[in-house]
Amino acid sequence: MDGSAISLGTITPTEDPMRSTTQPRYGEDTYPIGRLVLDRTKALGLSRTDLVRRLGYRDLNSGHRALTDLLTDGIVSPFIDGKLGHALEVDEDLIEPVLLATARQIHDETRVQILAREEAYRSGFRPHLQVETERRVPSPIFVAALLATKRLRILRLPDDTFLSGEEARDRRIKTTIIEHYRNQHGQVPAFGGITGYVAVLLLGYGGIDFGLPFDVYGDPAGPMRKVSRLPEATLGMKSGDTRLTGLLNDTPIKVNQVQGVRPTRRGATDA
Repeated sequence: MDGSAISLGTITPTEDPMRSTTQPRYGEDTYPIGRLVLDRTKALGLSRTDLVRRLGYRDLNSGHRALTDLLTDGIVSPFIDGKLGHALEVDEDLIEPVLLATARQIHDETRVQILAREEAYRSGFRPHLQVETERRVPSPIFVAALLATKRLRILRLPDDTFLSGEEARDRRIKTTIIEHYRNQHGQVPAFGGITGYVAVLLLGYGGIDFGLPFDVYGDPAGPMRKVSRLPEATLGMKSGDTRLTGLLNDTPIKVNQVQGVRPTRRGATDA
């Protein structure tokens, strides 16, 4: 070989020419625990697979999933817990405060998200009727997801409902209830028979509002009470996917009349 040849160097038996150290991917340095892992793997020259093996995983796919959860979401698998210090060659006394800082950040981010949802709900809040039904959990649930729970169980009140006093308000609510119950034949798809209504009048917080209960005849049924906001049923092609939710939101809802759903006042008998 002449002097123009290029030397490629010598690879020892323990070196892998295809191996690369862990490089951060999008979002993996969001939390303190992710930043620590990335910093230590870089310092130690470890690849992701190296770290997975150090953590004791025989199933590398499971190990990589757990590592991804740790880096992107700050979630520590029970299998990993207690092994990070040894794998990263740091004191376990360091791991605990790093995980605590991660937990605090996640908590604060969650609070910010909750406050943002509350603000959005507050800005869009209007007094309305919530339909109470036999079932709290819809069945089949995909029907509620496709049609949207709020569309099925929330009624907008006419704009003139609150222009006058409480008596006029209650008369307008009564008219709305009677008309809805008749048109629905006493049924809500996926939720079963209608058992009553609540006029949600006062904005609350944390998933709770306040309202006045009415029976299916539109008559007041008690004092103001707390009302849980309706959770939305979701639907998608896989876990976490909600793209099919409300897919039939603009489709007309037709409810067939069911025998025995006509409301009967207490003590009343058929002629």
